Amino acid sequence: MAEPRTWLSIQHLRGLAALSVVLFHACQWSQLPFSICAAGVDVFFVISGFVMWTVTAGRAVKPRDFVNRRVLRVAPLYWLVTLVLVAGALIAPTRFPEVKPEWTHVLLSLAFIQHINPDGLPFPILPPGWTLNYEAVFYLVFAAGLLIASETRRLWALTVALTALALAGFAWPPAYQMLLNPMFLEFLAGVWLARLAQRGILPDRAIGWVLLGLGLVLFAGIELSRIDPDLWRPMVWGAPALMVVAGAVSIEADGGWPPIAGLRTLGDASYSLYLTHTLSVGALAMTLGAWNPPLFIPAALLVAVAVGLATYFLVEKPLLDTLHRRLA
Repeated sequence: MAEPRTWLSIQHLRGLAALSVVLFHACQWSQLPFSICAAGVDVFFVISGFVMWTVTAGRAVKPRDFVNRRVLRVAPLYWLVTLVLVAGALIAPTRFPEVKPEWTHVLLSLAFIQHINPDGLPFPILPPGWTLNYEAVFYLVFAAGLLIASETRRLWALTVALTALALAGFAWPPAYQMLLNPMFLEFLAGVWLARLAQRGILPDRAIGWVLLGLGLVLFAGIELSRIDPDLWRPMVWGAPALMVVAGAVSIEADGGWPPIAGLRTLGDASYSLYLTHTLSVGALAMTLGAWNPPLFIPAALLVAVAVGLATYFLVEKPLLDTLHRRLA
C-alpha cells in the first residue's frame, strides 16, 4: 500500500499560519488592531480536514489506530507545555495572573474537554489549546467515519455529522461556545478539498494562483473594512482560508509550487511554535515591554520562532521518536 503523499504547500502554509497567529498575539500586546492574523487558525482547520482525509484515503485504517496516532501526535507536547504553565503559576502566581490552576480546570484542559474556566471564558489553561478541543471532536467524528468502508459513503456521513455539529449551537444557543458551531465547516471544507485532490480534479496552476491571490486579497479587505466575524467567522474568515489552501494545493498538484528555503522547517515546527508562542511572546513583553511596536513586534516574531524551533528539535521531535520506538 502506497504511503500518502506529502504536500509541500501544506507544510509551508502550516508554518505561515502559525506565524500569523504569533503576529496576532504580538499585536495584541502592543494594542494594535490586527485581528485578521487570527485567521491562521481557520487555515489550520482547513488543513486538518485536508490532511486527515489524505492520510487515510485508500487505506484500511482502524478507528482505534487512527485515534491512537492522533493522541500520540498531539497530546504529549500539549500536556508538557500546559504542565509547565501550571508549574509556573503555582511557583510564581504574580507572574501568571491570568492562569488559575484549579484542579478541575487543569484536568479538563489536559483531556481536551471544552469547559468554562474560572474567569468564565471557554479557554483551557494554555490559551491556544482551545483549537485542540475542536480538533479532538473532529478526530472522534472522523474516526467513527472510518467504520464505513466505502469512501463515498464515508464522505457523505462526515458531511452530515459535521454539518449537524455546526448547526447544533443555533438550535441550542448555550452550546454555541461549547464547540457546537460552524467552525466544523472548515474541517469539512478541507475534507472535500482532499477528496477532489484524491480524484485528480483540482484546477490547474493558473487558477490555483488566482484562488490563492483572491483569498489573500479577501483577508486584506476584511481587515481594512473592520468586519467583525463574530458568529459567522467560518464564512467570513473560513471562505478565504479555504481559497488559500485550495489555491496552494492546486498549484502544487500541477507542479508549480516553489520550494522555499526554511519554510518547510517552519512548517515542521509549526505545532511547537503554536503551543509555545504565547509563553515566549508574553515573557518578552514583560521584560522588554510592548510599548514600542516597531521594536517589539519583530523581536516577538524572532523570539517566538527561535523558541518554537528549539522546542521542536530539542523536545517535540525527540519525544515523539522515543514514544514511537517504545510503542513499536
